Amino acid sequence: MKIAGLHWYAALVAIASLLLVATGADAAGRETEPAGGHRAVAGAVSVLIIALIAWLMLAEQRRWLRGLGWIALAGVAAECGLGVWAAPASPLTCMAHAFLAPLLLSVVVAIVVGTSGSWRHDPVMLQDQGWPSLRGVARNTLVVVVIQVALGAAFRYGSINVMTHILGALVVTIFILTLVVLVTLMPEHPTLRPAAITLGVVTFVQIFLGLTVVSMGSVTAAKPMVAAFTVAHVTTGAITLATTLVVALEIWRNVRSATQSAEAGNDQGLIS
Repeated sequence: MKIAGLHWYAALVAIASLLLVATGADAAGRETEPAGGHRAVAGAVSVLIIALIAWLMLAEQRRWLRGLGWIALAGVAAECGLGVWAAPASPLTCMAHAFLAPLLLSVVVAIVVGTSGSWRHDPVMLQDQGWPSLRGVARNTLVVVVIQVALGAAFRYGSINVMTHILGALVVTIFILTLVVLVTLMPEHPTLRPAAITLGVVTFVQIFLGLTVVSMGSVTAAKPMVAAFTVAHVTTGAITLATTLVVALEIWRNVRSATQSAEAGNDQGLIS
């Protein structure tokens, strides 16, 4: 019961962290208005994450999950510090603050996955099909998505132009589609394939929102509508990063690389 409760509490914290991303995007678009709502959500999320970390340390023995807890604590501390110092006069601080929030969400989502029931049982192993290595594609996809999140924060605060952000989005789309196709070509899997399909759907939603925001910038559109689509685009970007991490974790856990297969064969030969 304690472990199941930890999983559902972590899911609640993930939802609250996503709300923090959304309110932050909304506050960034209201430069002349106070961000009181965002700060209230930030305070609540900080308390929730600290309680999650305490519960995690008491209930979990797996070192990698406890490590994620410490990473989340460091992320909360950094976000609070950047939030205090962030101001229109310090765009670099604002960019760092906006970039770190999706990373913190992804760490919390990783804790949700690690505390789930499926991760408390033995993995359902699949064999990597070879080249390109699925593990390598997952790792590289995660890297380019993180870079794109950083580019998005830089674009929102005027450090890069829209074409740089769009080109980054094209690269990310290619990587994600490659990853999704490679996973769907593998045998049916209870957790890996649903995660990859979810990533594909989220990516297409993100592309639609991005194109909508860009098109609104080239025509006369109502400011509240532009703000709403921008917030949705930023929020879905954070969901894209978190979902990419989930797929990468599932691959890391359930897909046996060619090297691992060779080592297993050698071990079996020694045993026999």
